[in-house]
Amino acid sequence: GSQNRSISLFKSFREILYTFKPNQKMMRPMLLTLQKISTNTLLHFFILCYAFVLPLSRAGIGLLSAALLLFFLLDKNLKQNVQSLWENKVFKALLLFLLYFTLSLLWSSDLEQGFKILVRYWYLLPLILFITHIKQAYIPQIISAFLAGMLLSEVLSYGIFFELWTWKHGTPMNPTPFMNHLQYSMFLTFTSLLLLNRFFFESELKWKIFYFLYFLVVTSNLFINGGRTGHLAFALSIFVVGFINMKNKLFAFFSMLVLVSTIFYTAYHVSPVFKHRFIQTQQESNILINDSANKYNGSFGLRLGSWIVGFEIFKENPLFGVGHGASMYELQEKIDADMLEYKSVFNMVNFHNSYINYLVEGGVLGLVLYLALFYFIFTLKIKNREIKNLSYIFISVFSIASIVEQMFIAQFPLALFALFVGIFVAASKQKESKNETSI
Repeated sequence: GSQNRSISLFKSFREILYTFKPNQKMMRPMLLTLQKISTNTLLHFFILCYAFVLPLSRAGIGLLSAALLLFFLLDKNLKQNVQSLWENKVFKALLLFLLYFTLSLLWSSDLEQGFKILVRYWYLLPLILFITHIKQAYIPQIISAFLAGMLLSEVLSYGIFFELWTWKHGTPMNPTPFMNHLQYSMFLTFTSLLLLNRFFFESELKWKIFYFLYFLVVTSNLFINGGRTGHLAFALSIFVVGFINMKNKLFAFFSMLVLVSTIFYTAYHVSPVFKHRFIQTQQESNILINDSANKYNGSFGLRLGSWIVGFEIFKENPLFGVGHGASMYELQEKIDADMLEYKSVFNMVNFHNSYINYLVEGGVLGLVLYLALFYFIFTLKIKNREIKNLSYIFISVFSIASIVEQMFIAQFPLALFALFVGIFVAASKQKESKNETSI
């Protein structure tokens, strides 16, 4: 009866288990593969989120930086990843730069400010994960995520400009929703030239038209914002785009000259923000040229005055500088001592120039270490031409913007540096397939 049926069911169940048992060896690799895919997918999702929120959220950058660092530390291949980092010249140059300026705190006269700046370099930490974990196949998606984030920021920026809404500190004359206008103008410049570079690599006409129109939209946003840092970087870096994408260099020069002249002329007559900034630039330039008594006032004057004082400080500490964070303290001391004619720059918060800053705080050695970062990025061997060209554009924009603003101590520019330098280094480690010609 029921007992026989129970015995029969038990035997059947045992036979099923016995039949399944030999297949466990086959299932284990499949389960491990699924686990690995799940981890990789999750990591890729976090990287895409990082790229998307990069132009949008300080808090988002901070949280995702911590998450990405955890991924790196918890990776079972941590030892191999650290070895891979150590073999990379860009990483070693960055590490040497950070170690040197940390060491320079020993002779700094403003330890508190020096530590504050060192803490900001925390935003470079995701770079170590990007170098070791970004795959070539993911690069297009990561860049697209960044462009999507920029598109959202631009929608908000245009809305502020046309007074459709208000957003944080943005105003119609300064429609920068998330970061200050100097940093945002650099982001817009890099994005616009990224799109122009992509225009040259696109083969389909409809997409060429799309990228060029998108380029014009981003460029228009650049000129309704008041960041002259971005205007300068755009005016010069657009020639880099032409030279690296056109075989005839003479044609490249004149075509880019016509394009940039047309854009600036149109911006002057259409954008009240750019017109105001342009006239302000003319007035400040005239004051400097005419050697006016108040020439060290205004945006340009304050910068020039602080650079002059900074160079005098450098001449007294040429090799190792005054130590990290001590530049403004030393500037005030120098003005009080024997440069009273520069008292208008006494309360400057920084030099608004990365090169002067590292020359003053780190001496010749400090500046060389900073420049070495860009040299090693420039010499990366990247087979994908579009990504290689993008690395040239990035170096150009970031380097030129650093002439009139200290980009390498601010959260948003540091995060931008981490993401795209990570992309460039990762691309240099990948072998390009025969069919892979653009991103």
